[in-house]
Amino acid sequence: MPRETNTPARIIVPLLVMALGAIVVLGVLKSGPSATKRSNEEQAQVDPAPIESISATDQPAADTATPDALEESAQPEPQPVADRTPLGDLSPRIVDADLDQPFTSIGGGGIDTEWNLLVEFTTLGAGVEGITLTHEYTSVQERFKAEREGIAADRYVLQRRHANERSEYAVASLAAHTVEINGARVGIFSSKLGPIWRQTSASSSSAAFEAIIEDKAGDAVARITKAYSIRPGSYDILLDQRVVNLTEAPLDIRLYQYGPVDLPDKGEGYGGDKRRVRFGRLRPLSEDPQQRFIESSKKPTPRRTLVKRINKGNAQIWPTEDSIKGNQSLVWTALTNRYFAFAVHAPITEAQATSTTPFNKVFNDVEQIWATLLWPDTEEETLIIELHSRTIAVEPGAGSVGDFSLGAYAGPIWEGPLLEDPVTSAVGLDKLVIYNFGGPCAFCTFQPLAKLLLWFLQTLHDYIVFDWAVAIIILVFVVRLILHPVTKKSQVSLQRFSKQMQALGPKQKKLQEKFKDDPKRLQKEMGQLMREEGVNFTGALGCLPMFLQTPIWIALYAMLFFTFELRHEPAFYGLFQSMTGGSWRFMGDLSAPDGFVSFAEPLFSLPLMGEISSFNILPILLGVVFFLQQKYLTPAPSATMTPEQQSQQKMIRVMMVVMFPVIMYNAPSGLALYFCTNSTLGILESKHIRAHIDQMDLEKKTDDGHRKKVTNKAKPTFGKDRKGGDTFKNRKKS
Repeated sequence: MPRETNTPARIIVPLLVMALGAIVVLGVLKSGPSATKRSNEEQAQVDPAPIESISATDQPAADTATPDALEESAQPEPQPVADRTPLGDLSPRIVDADLDQPFTSIGGGGIDTEWNLLVEFTTLGAGVEGITLTHEYTSVQERFKAEREGIAADRYVLQRRHANERSEYAVASLAAHTVEINGARVGIFSSKLGPIWRQTSASSSSAAFEAIIEDKAGDAVARITKAYSIRPGSYDILLDQRVVNLTEAPLDIRLYQYGPVDLPDKGEGYGGDKRRVRFGRLRPLSEDPQQRFIESSKKPTPRRTLVKRINKGNAQIWPTEDSIKGNQSLVWTALTNRYFAFAVHAPITEAQATSTTPFNKVFNDVEQIWATLLWPDTEEETLIIELHSRTIAVEPGAGSVGDFSLGAYAGPIWEGPLLEDPVTSAVGLDKLVIYNFGGPCAFCTFQPLAKLLLWFLQTLHDYIVFDWAVAIIILVFVVRLILHPVTKKSQVSLQRFSKQMQALGPKQKKLQEKFKDDPKRLQKEMGQLMREEGVNFTGALGCLPMFLQTPIWIALYAMLFFTFELRHEPAFYGLFQSMTGGSWRFMGDLSAPDGFVSFAEPLFSLPLMGEISSFNILPILLGVVFFLQQKYLTPAPSATMTPEQQSQQKMIRVMMVVMFPVIMYNAPSGLALYFCTNSTLGILESKHIRAHIDQMDLEKKTDDGHRKKVTNKAKPTFGKDRKGGDTFKNRKKS
């Protein structure tokens, strides 16, 4: 019930503006890191691989799958095997000293190398010492050195061996840490007695390793072989992994190994930690009988959520009860950050992927996936994904082996290479590409809309303007142009309602004074007055169409934040770098703060903002634009406004002028450019609409210049109008 003139408009508009701001802010805040404390008892449950010899470690029972596990995935039933006679004490054979040669790497090379990856290996479980992306750099300055000076500068390391100086533990991705033979577990990660693994072959594209398991008498029981291979121009790795039975009796083999290990993102940048856990799986058989379609959740699980589950004892993350009921099959699992992913998937060769013959996409060799957290609540905190294979019965003889092969993708979250590579395309790794922050913003960042905006942005960049910053400005302009009719209609409707309410102000005050002791009668009289004057509360919802545009802007915001193509791309054709020989970093990287003045060392670090290492001017300009926008669009306090309403209006101004620039201070310059452009165009658009409104007659009037009386179609109130006359007679005379 209005208390004075244009009260609904002054309340609803600020509330909707605050709601819009809250959606964006919450989307960022919910993505920030969450500190999780662990008790000593919980920390004791962590079971990493020590550097010295490890024996089998008991894992939680297989039937402890939790219903709140990460995403729906599935696993076929393990192959039934017969009971085997235990073989007694088993151990890895120590390699002779003269065979202990340094492991060679594969791929890599100079700046113009044909390889996308440089893969280095460690003696620990014949795993990965490091995976370097040869064409991606840690900063735009390093990229500038490579392109202008021909220096192979600091390139991006996606995976590396993790260790802690204060601990005896270490971990390496794709390393084998335990093999189970007839129920007996043998540690094959490392041993203090000497090296376990030896390299058997090496070339620029492949490297092979082996380890021998022997019994107490020194007789060989099994041979474990691992052969890595990569292809020029590909980010995919094929790991051919087998166990050979060297005895004269059948063996039941199960392999435990590490999959993805934490990616290099500690959540110190804008928006907090963007690392996530992802799964790709086939649709349920009931929906896809031929099992052709691969899907992944549009709401990926944040790393911090998985850490909380580990702390609660929910370390097994796959399969889930729902995936078993739905009979879904796993295809891949991945750890991702903002721009990169390391995923393990079903082993598929390029020949299989390009053949017309159907092939199996299911990651059959993995029965369970577990998560482990090392060194929690320290700078070295590391999340590990462990792969536990199904049990395979291996008959004696050279022709019978246990195949535990897999593929691994180490590269950008970019549809280009993911779809161009037949292997990654075949296993549906393009589903890694999503544009949302998760949390409350996930539901409104419609992926088809975000991809449509990206397609238009790429078209502008690739064929018209050839610059991402100019393309962003044009994209925002086009979006506002398309939405202009809705914006215009909503603002006209809101202004009309505001003026109508102002005209009703004096009459409303009289009614308030007359019926101040009778709230029910006052409400009815107020409603009757508005109907007689042709005023409808739906006019106060004139800003609702503008509010409904919010998903478009959030989708655009998320798309710009997660689009890999903007990483290390300068603005305005690299003008500022060209003028200074690359010494001025201003807008040299649209995925980083604008860096108007860069500091030698970071001054300090703030939650959700990261290190403050430069003076950024775009957020300051954004605050100025917001100030002008509020000054132009927000009406001055009127005499009829209550102190509460004036305080509310002031709060809105402070929120827009101060809070948003502070939040955006360390934001990527591409996003800051988007907000500045959008707000500037909003001011110009509103000015144009206001000029149009000033020429309009918002109040319907009669020929004699008086406000037109609208027929009151409401039911009579006590049979009398406010003047005491008969309602029906008065209506007939009118």
